Amino acid sequence: MFGRQSHVFNFVEFSELNKGKVASLHYLAFADTKVRFGLTLGERADGLYSPFSAPFGGFVECAHQRLGFIDEAVSALSGYGRAHGKPVYVTLPPLVYDCSQLSKWVNVFMRRAVLRHVDLNYHFDLSLFPHYEEIIERNARKNLHRARHEDLVTLHLDTSSDRDVERAYSVIKANREQHGYPLRMSLEAVKETVKIVDADFFVMTHGGKDVAAAQVFVVADGVAQVIYWGDLKEYSALRTMNGFACDIFSYYHSRGFKTLDIGPSTENGQPSYGLCDFKEGIGCGITPKFAFEL
Repeated sequence: MFGRQSHVFNFVEFSELNKGKVASLHYLAFADTKVRFGLTLGERADGLYSPFSAPFGGFVECAHQRLGFIDEAVSALSGYGRAHGKPVYVTLPPLVYDCSQLSKWVNVFMRRAVLRHVDLNYHFDLSLFPHYEEIIERNARKNLHRARHEDLVTLHLDTSSDRDVERAYSVIKANREQHGYPLRMSLEAVKETVKIVDADFFVMTHGGKDVAAAQVFVVADGVAQVIYWGDLKEYSALRTMNGFACDIFSYYHSRGFKTLDIGPSTENGQPSYGLCDFKEGIGCGITPKFAFEL
């Protein structure tokens, strides 16, 4: 009914791959004289969720839709939740994905739902990359120059190779353990996901040893998203992440992408000040990501 969705997290294939994380899936279509919207919800004991296993979800639109139709759709969704005796939780994509249209969704949800939290989502506008050193902060520029004087090499790995996927994942896993961050995707989940999602894996080496890694998904037309990236703590003094980020920006700029979504530096609205400062320092912009309860 809906063809190619606006972002990969609304693909049926993605939902079906992750359906074991919920009790059931609800595929909804919203129509009057025409089919106008679609929505996938994952049902848990405490509610109906969009997304149920992704950074964001939201509605699929059949072509550009006017504000009145969006209002009707959210009202109908509220009624659907009441009919099932459960609240509906919707996290919209960050505004950078479609500022005009998503602003209309925010307006409607603000009037019809409860705002749970607003996350700060960071992205790099790849059109700025040719002037990269001019737009980053002074300290970030100094750290980038430090990294450039080290024996650091960024490699783009083979996504079709289990060995290469495992190579990047092992560094990411070590990084998350060192910093106490959650790692929500298992290695097997990563391997299964890259069968249906275009993905890239990178490692940065120092003297032949892997010291940083990144997992990136192509999530929308012209948009790639960093799912995980990080370095080993014992090498951070080399400013590995400043060099690594620049190399990854360069890669996606060379491929003609518009945006690299770096993800939020907040959790349920609460900021990690260090991550916020780092991302702003390396030239990232910020747009809000809204989470609502109906």
